[in-house]
Amino acid sequence: MRDSRRGRLVLAMLLLTAFTLITLDYRSGSGGPLRSLGNSVFGPVERAVGAVASPVGSFFSGLGHLNSYKSENSRLREQNQRLLEQLRLTDADRAHLDSAEKLLNLAGRAQFRIVAARVVAYGGTLGFESTATIDVGTNDGVHKNQTVINGDGLVGKTLDVGPTTSTILLGNDPNFTAGARLEGSQQIGHVDGGGRNPMTITLLGAQATMAPGDRLVTFGDRGDRPFVPEVPIGRVLRIQPTPGQLFRSAVVAPYVDFSSVDIVGVVVDTPRTVKRDSLLPPSPTPSPGTPASPASPDPSSSGTPGTKASGSPSPGRTP
Repeated sequence: MRDSRRGRLVLAMLLLTAFTLITLDYRSGSGGPLRSLGNSVFGPVERAVGAVASPVGSFFSGLGHLNSYKSENSRLREQNQRLLEQLRLTDADRAHLDSAEKLLNLAGRAQFRIVAARVVAYGGTLGFESTATIDVGTNDGVHKNQTVINGDGLVGKTLDVGPTTSTILLGNDPNFTAGARLEGSQQIGHVDGGGRNPMTITLLGAQATMAPGDRLVTFGDRGDRPFVPEVPIGRVLRIQPTPGQLFRSAVVAPYVDFSSVDIVGVVVDTPRTVKRDSLLPPSPTPSPGTPASPASPDPSSSGTPGTKASGSPSPGRTP
């Protein structure tokens, strides 16, 4: 009985104390000392529990975005790959631009009107070994038997022309022949493609001479078909032995790399005259003490007439 009464007394005192504290805290407002005391006692505990729970909550929250992270990573990888491909394309475009600038420079100096084109295919066709297909045709003003050049010189001639594409015969084909003239002289002959063998030149004058390093340009045909005059061809590499033969011949190193022709121009119109030897590249400066090549005599002064066939180059085409 006594313990029961004591328990009820303690409970009543606690309840009274609680109501008293609630009343005082309410009257003191939000900044009261009792609330500050509570914050001081329980605040550190609350912050500690929050610090432990926050990473766990972030982890479970991140699980919901895992798929979006994977998708973003994949997107960035694809974008990086595209940028790398664009960089490689930029290098290729730069090479195309260089080829086009060289072509326009050569055509501009000669005042040729050209139709620019790109080589889209290589291979033998129409009974020829070395041909190429370009992406222009009759719709662009291109016709059969017209000179094809690039920034380095003579590429070949148009062989077969369609509305939108054309086949050109390359200068290294065994069936290729073009009239040629030695730089600085009236000595003429013809250059021939060798296929797997080198290109060669054969001079037409019995007394004509040439030496390694001599440079060649096209002599031109009547009506500029198929070849216009003064287009650089190449240089003499070595003289071939021709015992018992009337005409001299030599191996020619062409200026054009026929295995990598890309940007070309089909010559569709020319000026009345082109300055002699004006389209040749600058000559290399000889080393001190290097003897100069002997001058080639002019066959017209030796009394031996040059050979001239129908459709062959006619002297006096250029000044």
